[in-house]
Amino acid sequence: MKKYLEELKQIPTSILSDVMNRMNCMDAGIKAIQKNVNMVGTAFTVKSMVGGNWGTHKALTMIKENEVLVVDARKHVDTSVWGYLQTSAAIKRRVAGVVIDGAIRDCQEIGRCQLPVFCRGVTPAGPHKGWKDDINIQIQCAGVVVNPGDFIKGDDDGVVVIRKTEIEKILELASDRLKKENEWFEKLEKGMNTFDIIGLKDE
Repeated sequence: MKKYLEELKQIPTSILSDVMNRMNCMDAGIKAIQKNVNMVGTAFTVKSMVGGNWGTHKALTMIKENEVLVVDARKHVDTSVWGYLQTSAAIKRRVAGVVIDGAIRDCQEIGRCQLPVFCRGVTPAGPHKGWKDDINIQIQCAGVVVNPGDFIKGDDDGVVVIRKTEIEKILELASDRLKKENEWFEKLEKGMNTFDIIGLKDE
């Protein structure tokens, strides 16, 4: 497991997307609060009620080191389900990162933290806590199916999901892709144009 996580740290989400045939990428609405992030971990999932955050608080009593909290908050951005208090608790549990398909608040405080936090929006409006949520089940987050234990990689471009059953194959393909792109840049330095480097055709 540790070996996979270390390898993933060296691979951009763009490369992972390419070798997964542009699949398993969360939609463009999911962005990091911070800059220059490199989030790598395995998924701990929550499926929440609209505008509720009971499940994220409960998850913070269960989640383990190097896991990424992935929350299906139903794309709702008018009520925050995550804030600085939860971020501080996640840091104490050595969580690898947080992905919220919904809204957060306290973005200035969170932005100063080292913990990567990705979300769809920001609002000062607080959540309710009147309904229990589903924890560590298969969910969808920003258009991608996420299972507990799947590998999550996030950087400034966004977030991708790698099935835990496919991690070795994807890492191998990504390594080959990185080598290929390095060769492209070498050809570019030698004066070739991108049309020919990539192998595009006029017909």
